[in-house]
Amino acid sequence: MSSTLLASPQESAQSVPSPAVSTPNTDRAIAMSIALNADARRIAQALTMPEYLEAWIAMPDQGSESSIVATQKANGYRLDHCRGRRVIASVVGSFLCCHQRKMRMLWCAAWCPELAESLVDFRIRGNFGSSILELRHTGFRSTGEFLWHHQLWRASLAKLSVLLGSA
Repeated sequence: MSSTLLASPQESAQSVPSPAVSTPNTDRAIAMSIALNADARRIAQALTMPEYLEAWIAMPDQGSESSIVATQKANGYRLDHCRGRRVIASVVGSFLCCHQRKMRMLWCAAWCPELAESLVDFRIRGNFGSSILELRHTGFRSTGEFLWHHQLWRASLAKLSVLLGSA
């Protein structure tokens, strides 16, 4: 899996600020890609179907005693990070466009209203037994928010690789 972090060196050196910064920063972006032994149709299902999402999404601080519960919505899904009977974090993803090879969604951390609504783009290149999944996530208001999502995507794509097989 390749991963690229796009943030200014000044941000990296600073301590993590609170998420209540007023506007999204276009300098912060997460860009990752992963080679998978799966066709575009199967990867698209993994990105959109609740049963698949529960198997590969890995929220930060998710231990063995917690789980992800995915609920399909009219134009996307809701992911709840549950520990016991308590929801400790929720993310809502709403598709702006959803095609087999290209998806764009608004991504909103529902547990913290100060966090920005951000954009997630997925692209699937290739077909048949070997494909590349590219992810780009932008629109973070703070370094803390950026780092939380980077951890989420790095761990989640690693789990997806195990689920679908690496190329």
